[in-house]
Amino acid sequence: MKVIKNINNNVAHCTDSKGREVVVFGKGIGFHKPGEEIPLRDINRTFYNIKDTDFGILRAIPTVIINTAITIIDYVSDELNLNFPSSAAITLADHLQFAIERKDKNIYLEQPMLQELNMLYPNEMQAALKSLKIIREMTGEKLPRMEAGTLAMHFIADRINDRERKTLDTVEITEKCTEIIEEEFRISLDRSSFNYSRFITHLDYLCRRLSEGSQIESQNEKIIAEVKNDYPEVFRCAEKIRRFLNRQFDQQVSDEEIMYLVIHINRLLSRIEEPA
Repeated sequence: MKVIKNINNNVAHCTDSKGREVVVFGKGIGFHKPGEEIPLRDINRTFYNIKDTDFGILRAIPTVIINTAITIIDYVSDELNLNFPSSAAITLADHLQFAIERKDKNIYLEQPMLQELNMLYPNEMQAALKSLKIIREMTGEKLPRMEAGTLAMHFIADRINDRERKTLDTVEITEKCTEIIEEEFRISLDRSSFNYSRFITHLDYLCRRLSEGSQIESQNEKIIAEVKNDYPEVFRCAEKIRRFLNRQFDQQVSDEEIMYLVIHINRLLSRIEEPA
């Protein structure tokens, strides 16, 4: 590896034997001068396809934070059998540095979607909780448990390609649909309840079907009409959710899907109204 310029004591911007630009990590390699060759034995990690903005991040963030991010990405890759792009560790390092700065200033961000993340992405959430322990072991920083949610979102976002990106939005879509129900009926749903878990599981599969273009279709016009007549308020709420989903997925949600959604919403509401 031939040095182009040093980023810090342990990071350098280089070219490989094929002339491709690469960022390399290794103890003390930043002391090599531009034009010098870095022995491969001294290099611990290489990153290709680095953006210009990433160089600023690498200069500003302590090496221990970068190494922690690399360790976490390696752990999650092995634990969940996932592939991440080279930039994932740098993006995560930037997030970790910001999270530590927020903690030091006693600024804590609410995570309203933690329950949804736990239910829809349990493996990523477990990996995120383990990552908090890695952060503490490597940096001495104890981040609050709620940071697991943002870490999990990093793992989910970085692992997927553009074709699958709409599936990632399931968590945010679920939260928005929940807000529509709460606003429509002026209630507060218990996001930790079993019935809510069943509801968001239905939404998750609905979003997957919309992403794949495989909605439920049938000739149940009579049943749909009966559901609309029997549950007019719930149906009106479901129509609001339909308009929202139409925009999110750029397609028309079928009447059949709305019928099932009405049934799930009504079940959710009926559980709330049951006496203790």
